[in-house]
Amino acid sequence: MDELEFRILDTLSRDPGRQMSISALARDIKRLHGTAYYSNTHKALHRLQKEGVVHLTKAGSSSQVSLDLRNRQTIGALSEMDLRKRHSLLSGREELQRLFDSLSDPPSIAPVSLIDAERNAKLNRAELLIQIPGWISDAGTKILGDGLREMEARLNMRIDALALDEKGFRSLLAAPDRNALKEMLSRQTALLGPDLFWSGIRNAWAHGIRIQFDRDETNPAKMSEHDLAYNLARFGFSEFGSPAKEGESIGIEYVVIAVLLKGDARRIQGIPVILAKNPANYALLLFLSKKYGIQGELMGLLRTLAKYKEGQDLRRALLMLEAAGVREVKVNETSVREMMRTYHADART
Repeated sequence: MDELEFRILDTLSRDPGRQMSISALARDIKRLHGTAYYSNTHKALHRLQKEGVVHLTKAGSSSQVSLDLRNRQTIGALSEMDLRKRHSLLSGREELQRLFDSLSDPPSIAPVSLIDAERNAKLNRAELLIQIPGWISDAGTKILGDGLREMEARLNMRIDALALDEKGFRSLLAAPDRNALKEMLSRQTALLGPDLFWSGIRNAWAHGIRIQFDRDETNPAKMSEHDLAYNLARFGFSEFGSPAKEGESIGIEYVVIAVLLKGDARRIQGIPVILAKNPANYALLLFLSKKYGIQGELMGLLRTLAKYKEGQDLRRALLMLEAAGVREVKVNETSVREMMRTYHADART
């Protein structure tokens, strides 16, 4: 793989389900890597097409290019690309080398990706995406959490990790709503197990999941009032006054975090309502609550929710918060109970 082929794959891998013109690809390569020329890009794409890595389709007078996820050769090429990215990252950052060594001892049997590595390293922070094999038990997940906290203290580095099993990973990947996983995937470098990571993406595609990564990162603290009101109503928490006008569909996990960050007491008391009425990924909720410094607030709400709703994922989330030593911020249970009854979210009534 030469340098231009690497740049092409690095650019396409940031949204592997996307089809784009060669001109648009060259512009994106220039934006990411500094230089790109149409003629050279065109020649390199034809080499990659012969290898079965990319798919070129005529569209009028131009050609559209996309990764060929039908071909297993593509997985090898993307894995090689990530290994090169990893080498570049580790050779320039001693703190990332120590993190890699810690994650590799003992050797990982699951893909571990580093998100937005350069930016986070400057903040002495690492953001990880860990894909947990299906056979790992709850005890194994707890051991993983304990190990990450020990690593965080030993390396003197903040580590925010999103650990997802296959079901949770695919569910978030397939969701039509904007969510943090699809945003993270556009900025990932597979630190461990790149072949397993890209095989997982290919397998999801083979099962009919549309592969779409989102380039822009959502800041829940800056979520617009319009979008927040719309999504709260969408999840069953309609507010008094005129009905919320349609906005961008945003995942329930981001909505919960946005409500907590904005601090509106009535809406905060409505969080158990929307969590009782709608499925949520509690691993993602915990990840976001740590990232934005509101674990204690979330813990108090989940503790109250557990009095109205049963579920293994909810119980596991509370156990993980307890194991992390999070100090619970108490909520007004009387107000929450009244809210649950008002919105018919209390299954006992």
